[in-house]
Amino acid sequence: MSRLGLVLSGGASRGAYAAGVMRFMYLDLPKRLGWVPWPDVVSGTSVGALNGMFAAARSAERVERLSRLWQTLTIPSVYLLAGGGVLGALQTAFRPVEGRALLDATPMYTLVRRESPIDELRESLDRGRCRAFVVSCTELSTGANVLFVDAPVHPFELDPAPGTHVRRCRLRPRHVLASGALPFLFPPVPVDGQLYVDGGLRQNTPLRPVIRAGADRVLLIGSHISREQEGLTPLAQVNPTLPFLAGKTLNALMVDPVERDLIQLESTNHVLDWVARRCGPEVLAAAREELGVAIVRTLFLRPKRDLGRLAADVYRTNPPRVGGAIDRLLAFSADRAATDGEESDLLSYLLFDGAYTGAVEALGFEEAKAREEEIVRFLTEPGAWPA
Repeated sequence: MSRLGLVLSGGASRGAYAAGVMRFMYLDLPKRLGWVPWPDVVSGTSVGALNGMFAAARSAERVERLSRLWQTLTIPSVYLLAGGGVLGALQTAFRPVEGRALLDATPMYTLVRRESPIDELRESLDRGRCRAFVVSCTELSTGANVLFVDAPVHPFELDPAPGTHVRRCRLRPRHVLASGALPFLFPPVPVDGQLYVDGGLRQNTPLRPVIRAGADRVLLIGSHISREQEGLTPLAQVNPTLPFLAGKTLNALMVDPVERDLIQLESTNHVLDWVARRCGPEVLAAAREELGVAIVRTLFLRPKRDLGRLAADVYRTNPPRVGGAIDRLLAFSADRAATDGEESDLLSYLLFDGAYTGAVEALGFEEAKAREEEIVRFLTEPGAWPA
């Protein structure tokens, strides 16, 4: 029986893109398919872990709620400035006190705990509807990648990569918050006596756990344009201001070597396909049973539009008016957004405002809809290999 995996990348406010894709996948596409393509295994990092809770919960009502949340977000519902102002926030962030950061994430903690579909998630996992939900974090003291795994009905070995630890647990909103605690911006989150920060520092697109959990089709949803596209959209002029460098640093942290993983996976697929054609399908079945190796087909959905440029466009035409120090922080983060056609990567991570996140969510929906035929083939054709 085919098993579908879902892998969701991190990206702070860019996570609205995945919510738009999920709205198409779970609310619109079923009208054509006649069934809902819920994932059997879900793996997420940072905001991808948050979105992943809604997919693993297998509730259309909750997915619709998630979409509305991204469309109507306000910055004060996500964060405040620690210390009350920009200077105070910086002073607070650098004090040697546990849990300090530039931003006060208390509103986000409240929002996530209030909106998390924890009851539906628990029922989905405990009844085996979703085989596993995996959340990727970074352990602050060791720098190790930690995979928190909730799979009460289906025990299996994830065979983690070097430097990665697997911890079985019943996942709660605290694990999701820990996965999204981007260092310096948000404070570390304690879980079972250890402090954790954003999982994207080590593994932003956690593909391997889903494959090891038995998925043979994997849908990946990213929050960045491809590196090929990035090379085709050069900036008018590179001016390495502090916000520019901070944005590019976050991009570098959030773009992990998933492309290399996919290339390696494609090579394995071709070898197994050759073996099947030469020796018969029973050899593939034996390889899966005895070695845990199988053909895994993937489809990667990610923005075709640069979300840093979209953030700059939205800020230039419709800047949020929160007031006081947050407005100054956003203006600083926007950097060159006043110039038409420029980008603002740092702003694209901080702009938790419905004008931006709503546009990004709509972009995710429309771009997924534009690839409807490809998605349908991926979900329904037994021998199709999406390009």
